[in-house]
Amino acid sequence: MKPKSINPLLLIGLIGFFTIGSSFFVDIYRAFYSDKDIYWTHHEMKLSIEKTKNDFQLLIAGKRLQNHLLDKTIYAVDKNGIHYPVVAKDIAVRLNNWNKVKSKILTKVIFTGFSFGITLTLLIIGLVQTFVQKI
Repeated sequence: MKPKSINPLLLIGLIGFFTIGSSFFVDIYRAFYSDKDIYWTHHEMKLSIEKTKNDFQLLIAGKRLQNHLLDKTIYAVDKNGIHYPVVAKDIAVRLNNWNKVKSKILTKVIFTGFSFGITLTLLIIGLVQTFVQKI
């Protein structure tokens, strides 16, 4: 007696559906429903204002913060009421890197989505062929 063989397209489709499909749906969930507030720069790793000039600009009265610091036009008051000019080392920046993380996730989703579409197509073709053979 000859053992029944499974349709190869159905087998490839099933394997791809569960492996690639699970990765695809997890990445979609992460990109749109995960916590966006966990990607901030750590408190101990704050960046200087100069290191963030490509990612962040703060304008005060239409003038960049870095220019205010160079011109010494920003002053702070200490606890004794004494005024002193704010310098660059007094300023620290924390960035939220969520946009970079999300773009990496969505780039991966493009490829897993395409692969998932192929395996879903193979699964459907394999199911159709299996049911047509039985009829």
